[in-house]
This record gives sequence, C-alpha cells and structure tokens, in this order.
Amino acid sequence: MNNIELIQEITYRPEKCPTMAPLAYGLICELNKKIAEAKDLAEAKKPVSVAEKYSLSIQEAAAYYGIGEKRLRSFLARHWNEPFVLEIGTHVKIKRRLFEEYLDGMASV
Repeated sequence: MNNIELIQEITYRPEKCPTMAPLAYGLICELNKKIAEAKDLAEAKKPVSVAEKYSLSIQEAAAYYGIGEKRLRSFLARHWNEPFVLEIGTHVKIKRRLFEEYLDGMASV
C-alpha cells in the first residue's frame, strides 16, 4: 500500500448551522473511522523477511544464499526428488530449513 497522508483541518461544529452541515460532519466522522481502519490494516500487513519464510522462490534463494540463479536452477534440476524441492504447479520453491540442512552437509554446490 502506498503511503498516503491525508491532511484534514479540524473545525468545531457551530451552534447554528445549515441543514447540510450535520450531514457533512457525520460524513467526516465516518471518513476518520475509515482512515483509522486503513492505517490498522496497513500496519498489520508487514512483509515477512526471507529468513522467516517457509519456502523461497528461485530469486529469493539466490539472493539469500549467494548462489547464482542459473546455478541454483541447474542444481535443482539435478536434485528434483530431494525433500527441499517444492513444486507448486509450474513454480519451483525451496523449503528454506531443509535446504539449509542439506547445504550444511555439502562441500560445494
């Protein structure tokens, strides 16, 4: 979500006002509630770091482990039946924790 700031002038409700002013005042109150709800939703949807994800895409794994994408793709093609490979339709994901355990036992990739 883009960061959008709404600047609103706070005015007090006058004693005598036209018939439309209470309606506008009510709409402003509703708008303030919606803005507060939107801020709460924006704060709740913080992105998950790569170190906390269960599975990684090829691009994320390449950046995280410092392995080139081409090398990683050829490695996964040779080890397609390992438990760290997760296929979701045509997409290949890497189970982060299992791949780290596998890499710990490897001397080279």
